[in-house]
Amino acid sequence: MPTRRVYDWMYRVFAPWSKADRYEIRDLVSDGPCAPELLVPDEHSTARAVDLGCGEGGVAIWLARAGFEVVGVDFSTVALGKARATATRAGLTQDRLRFVAGDLTGEAIEDVAGPFDLLVDYSTLDDLPMEARARMARLVTSLARPGSRFFLDAWTGDPDELPWVSFTGPSKMAPGLVPGEVEELFEADWRVERLPRPGNRFIANYLLTKR
Repeated sequence: MPTRRVYDWMYRVFAPWSKADRYEIRDLVSDGPCAPELLVPDEHSTARAVDLGCGEGGVAIWLARAGFEVVGVDFSTVALGKARATATRAGLTQDRLRFVAGDLTGEAIEDVAGPFDLLVDYSTLDDLPMEARARMARLVTSLARPGSRFFLDAWTGDPDELPWVSFTGPSKMAPGLVPGEVEELFEADWRVERLPRPGNRFIANYLLTKR
């Protein structure tokens, strides 16, 4: 896993994932089971979402515009600075969208309190060392309530089938999640569904529902 300093440098120079089209979560929110009005526990509540590893804030900002009260969490202060600037330009106030510096492998994150109705992770869990993934899984579960949804986008594949180096998916150098790992990490507390995803067979989308 690259260090925080490496990520700060990449966010200053070029972070290619920041320009990715995150159509998967848009589809789930706009036309699917993650619409804010379907996730709120009662008609008087505002749906809450947390973007885990939010980077420059594109997903978090879109979710706020879609009707969620959103918290974006990342450990890169450079990324968070860009995210806050973009949110300000978009006219999103802190009661609708906040960005918080935090470690997703700790027991809790200061100023981030659940439960959240929707949790989102675009390629953060799969970027962690093996021993840190269980800690992040526990944090994710602690931020949810029964009925919460967790969307996970991750590189995944059988290490024996991976190329040595790849810039578009997992490789032997950066293998991502192994088959069955999501179920092992989450099935005790979540119902796990792998979603159809055309294209790169080494990129998987999951939608989990908290029991």
